[in-house]
Amino acid sequence: METISPKQPHPDWPWTLEAASREKTSNFDWYDIRGALERLGPDPTESFLILEQTQGRDYWFIQSAFASQGPHAGQCIVGCGWSDPEGPALVETYVGLEDAIRYFQAVWERKPLDFSGFVDLSCELPANQNKQALKIFRLEVGQLGTNCYILVEQNAKLAAVIDPGGDADRIIQVIKEQDVQVRYILLTHGHYDHVDALPELAAAFPEADIYIHRKDVEGVDPQLFPVPAMRKAPSFPADRLHYFKAFNDRDIPADQAEQLSFGSLKIHPIHTPGHSEGSVTLRVNGGPLFCGDTLFQGSCGRTDFPGGNVQKMLSSLRFFGLMDGDAAVYPGHMAPTTLEEERKYNPFLRQAMQMKP
Repeated sequence: METISPKQPHPDWPWTLEAASREKTSNFDWYDIRGALERLGPDPTESFLILEQTQGRDYWFIQSAFASQGPHAGQCIVGCGWSDPEGPALVETYVGLEDAIRYFQAVWERKPLDFSGFVDLSCELPANQNKQALKIFRLEVGQLGTNCYILVEQNAKLAAVIDPGGDADRIIQVIKEQDVQVRYILLTHGHYDHVDALPELAAAFPEADIYIHRKDVEGVDPQLFPVPAMRKAPSFPADRLHYFKAFNDRDIPADQAEQLSFGSLKIHPIHTPGHSEGSVTLRVNGGPLFCGDTLFQGSCGRTDFPGGNVQKMLSSLRFFGLMDGDAAVYPGHMAPTTLEEERKYNPFLRQAMQMKP
C-alpha cells in the first residue's frame, strides 16, 4: 500500500477522550486509554473510543472500533482524521489489539505516527465528494464587470449559470467547452447588469429553468429591472421563469422554502434584501455563497437604488455574520473572499453585528 504522510497531532493542543461507555472527558491518563482499548469488543457499550484534540474549527483524532463482521472480523479498526484546507481527511487500517495499543501509545507520548499500511479514505467523505463534484468558473461580464458564475456538477454533467450580466457569447462558449446540460439560470437580483444576457442564454439552453425573486419582477422600476420587459417578448420562455421560494423570506412560511436539486448537490436560496427587495444569496451544500450585490470584499451593495434599504441591508449582513463557520464568498463584483475575512475586516458587516436582533 502507498505510504501516507499526513498531518501529525499538534504537540501543544489538549486531548479529550470519548468511549462508548463514558462521556467525553479531559480528565484521563494512559491507563484509561489502554483499558478502553483492551475492552473493545462486540458489546455496543465497549465498541469504540476516540482520542481527539480540537482548536477552534481545527481538529485531529485517532479512533478505534471492534470489527465484528466481514473479512476483518475480530480485528481493531484504527482510523485517524484531521481538518485540512482541502477538506477533511481520514485514513484507516485493520490491526490486532497490540498494534492498536501501539498506535495510541505513540500518539499519547507525542511521537510521530507511522501511517504505513493505512488506506486514505478522504475521498469517500461526503464533504469531499461534494467539493469534488463542484467546479466554479468566474467571468467578468458586461460594462460594469459583473461576476457571472458557471457552476458545474461534474458527476451529473450539469451546469447552473448565476447572473448572466452580459457577454452572452463568452458565457455560452465556456458552457459548451464543459460538455454539460444547463439545469438552471439563477439571478441573485434583477438589476440590468446581472440579467442583460438572460434572453440569449434562455434561447441557447431551452432546457434551463430560470429563477428570480418575485420582488425583483413585480412592481419594479423598468429601467433598473429589465426582466418584466424581457418576459413580454414573444421569444422569451415565460413558462420556464420561476420565483425562488427562498429561506429567510418573511413572505414565505419556513416549511414552504425550497432547495434546488443540482445533481448530487443542493442549491439553497436565501432571501438577503437590502440592495434590492428581491436580492437572494445562493449557498451550495452548506459551502460557497453566491451573494450578488449584498456582500462584497470589505464592503456591501448600494442601498440608494429603488428597492434598496439600509436597515434591510444591515439585517442581511448580520445574517451572514451569524452563520456557523467559514465559507467562500463569491460576490457580484470584485474578487471572492471568505466569511471569516469579512467578519474580521468588513466595517459594514461589523456594524451589522452590533445591531440588536
